[in-house]
Amino acid sequence: MNIALIIYLAFLIAIAVRSARRVKDIPDFFVARKGASAKAVAGSLVATILGGSAVIGAVDSGAKLGGAASWFMLVGALGLFALIPIAGRAYEHGKYSLPDLVENLYGKGPRLVATIVIPVAWTGIVAAQIIAAAKLLMTFTSMPYTTAAIVSAVVFTGYTLAGGQLSILRTDFLQACLIIVGLLLLAGFAKFGGGELGSMLASATTSVAPKFPFNANFTPLDLFLLILTYGTTYTAGPDIYSRMFCAKDAATAKKAIGMAACVLIPVAFVIGFLAVYGVNFAHVQGARITAIADAVLPSALLPVFALALLSVVLSSADTTLLSSSIIINGLCRKPSLFQARIIILLNGIVALLLALVFTDIIGTLLLALAVYAGAFTVPILWGLLGFKAKPKFVGAAIIAGGILSLSGKLCPALPGSLGQHTGDILMIAAFVVNGAILVLGRRPRVN
Repeated sequence: MNIALIIYLAFLIAIAVRSARRVKDIPDFFVARKGASAKAVAGSLVATILGGSAVIGAVDSGAKLGGAASWFMLVGALGLFALIPIAGRAYEHGKYSLPDLVENLYGKGPRLVATIVIPVAWTGIVAAQIIAAAKLLMTFTSMPYTTAAIVSAVVFTGYTLAGGQLSILRTDFLQACLIIVGLLLLAGFAKFGGGELGSMLASATTSVAPKFPFNANFTPLDLFLLILTYGTTYTAGPDIYSRMFCAKDAATAKKAIGMAACVLIPVAFVIGFLAVYGVNFAHVQGARITAIADAVLPSALLPVFALALLSVVLSSADTTLLSSSIIINGLCRKPSLFQARIIILLNGIVALLLALVFTDIIGTLLLALAVYAGAFTVPILWGLLGFKAKPKFVGAAIIAGGILSLSGKLCPALPGSLGQHTGDILMIAAFVVNGAILVLGRRPRVN
């Protein structure tokens, strides 16, 4: 495995160096010259979405959620389908990042708020990817968590810093294919590869694990909240938009979004099966998906599966890191490649420090996404649907929604039956208050 890891890292370095030579200016670095095909954008979307937070975190949650872990990807697909009708308008109003779109919709004031708030939330997403990559390395090597986290952060930060969007798009399609093939192989071996014993184990686990679509640990209310705080980030999220802005035109962007959404649906159920099967590995220290692989895959396939899984984690990490850094770079009066790379380096260091403190993938992911969703989903969709609002009201809506969402995620359960849902109530209130402020500050609709 160590030899395979060294070869893999050398491969990444070679791609980064080659891509860095082709990067001449900011458009090259941020949006790959806006020349990507539908296949390239769709592959990048899938590779980004099927990162460590989605796959590894969902499988790790199997003991609690069981088959309901499929909802993470199903809700993501729903969010992408909802984006298609407004993708053309989003493509026209965006340039490099989501704050560009916010400025074109509402002005410079709301853009400044977005430029400050989004990177804070998205640094948590980058940290979640570092956690996922570290857990992978822990399982397949002898590295302790701290060392594994540092190695992971150094690799994807350096890779992103060197080649930017050109290097990311170059490898994302292949990485998406690798993870899908890897998941299918793993599920197949888990179900049938162990012969009669493996089949019996899978059947027995399925019979006792929490069910899909709902169970005691995942109710319709939980699904509603997941759509609000997770699914909406696929309709109005910085990473999704950063992929879309690389497309050569709006029609290409729409086609890519539809292709990615269709891929996510079957993958969601494969992940759900692996989450249920992972109940058999409740006491592993690393990621459960790698424990499953170690138990059911032939030894010859283990290094290949490990590197495929690691590559997709890094792909998701570098996309998220670049998106956050592009947004921060927007604060500079005259953005330059040197400034962009310094920002990426600093952003990666902060994310690493967070990953060394927090080690829960899904918890870190959902906390960051909840803050973003409560702050930005309603204003972005409001503007893309043709409505307008006064800039100061938009800024107030973003801040109020973000604070309420953060409070909802951090608030402990209070006494009483209603108190047990205090966090949920605050999460829902974030969207209601956000929308109400926009209505108060509305302007005549734009056709």
